[in-house]
Amino acid sequence: MVQNKFKVMILTAEDSMKVFRMDQERLDAALKRHPDIADIAEFSFTRTTTSYENTPSWNEADHQLFYHDVADKDIILGYMFPLDRFAEHAPDVRYIHIIGAGVEHLTPLDWLPKGSQLTNNRGAHAPKSAEYAMMCMLMLGNHMPRLYTAQRESRWDGHFLTIIEGNTAVVVGAGKQGSAIAKAAKKLGIRVIGVDPNVREKEGFEKIVPPSEMCSVLGEADYVFLTLPASPENLHMFGARQFAAMKPEAGFVNLCRGSVLETEALIHALKSNQISGAILDVFEQEPLPQDSPLWTTPNLVMTPHMGCDDEDNYIHRTFDIFFDNLRRLYKGEALENVVDPVKGY
Repeated sequence: MVQNKFKVMILTAEDSMKVFRMDQERLDAALKRHPDIADIAEFSFTRTTTSYENTPSWNEADHQLFYHDVADKDIILGYMFPLDRFAEHAPDVRYIHIIGAGVEHLTPLDWLPKGSQLTNNRGAHAPKSAEYAMMCMLMLGNHMPRLYTAQRESRWDGHFLTIIEGNTAVVVGAGKQGSAIAKAAKKLGIRVIGVDPNVREKEGFEKIVPPSEMCSVLGEADYVFLTLPASPENLHMFGARQFAAMKPEAGFVNLCRGSVLETEALIHALKSNQISGAILDVFEQEPLPQDSPLWTTPNLVMTPHMGCDDEDNYIHRTFDIFFDNLRRLYKGEALENVVDPVKGY
């Protein structure tokens, strides 16, 4: 029996930034890379005036456009949409792919229709994450956060350092982003220890220990990276106790979610020279408020949640991940990157 083609909604917005923009040109390029997909799926764009999570959000016309277009769709490729009465408005949707790695904006997932599957974009950030991580290790190994603070204070801080080859990185979270960072570290001659609930041998890691043993390996680290998903159990999981386990020469990087870090503990660690420096790409509130004490915290470099998103290639990799899952769905195979409705990641 010949299956009907999947009806796929590509949900995007007029004001989407280039890095997240899904348009006909990028879709055509993806279909050229994956010509077989045209035989199993047909695509249509639903383009609202703005993204649903923006302030202000969708207007009434945007809502009506979405409800009209989703009514006969099997699949949605997008980021955010109305969750209220979703099953009523989208009775045929069986698969949703989110173009971000985190799906905390959709939790709790009790709106997800029974039998529907939700996947995320794990892996799309990996190449840019690897480059950003290499930059961080080189910056921290050369005390750039400390030197930036001295420059800001018009203070000459002359001192000398050695090469970073042979150093150790501890990567908290050994998923696809953590694995990309591990591979980047190896290129710089840095050994890598992972911290992850799934303790097993994994390429790029010298060893992986469970979270209960995290503090026992933090003392070995010259660099600590957070690459965990946002979840209730990960809320503020890295705080004063973990910073106390690090050595004073070590540097810290967070490029997953701001909620995983206890911000006040980081500020204290930097002000008291408990660690040598830090680089943050993510924050609990974004944009970071002007009155945040982080702006004036010493030995800290901040980037505005842009470290892991490749402007030219992010959506190309998104289509590659999504198309691979379309094939799997068509063949009745298990999907990759499935989000656990209970865990929320």
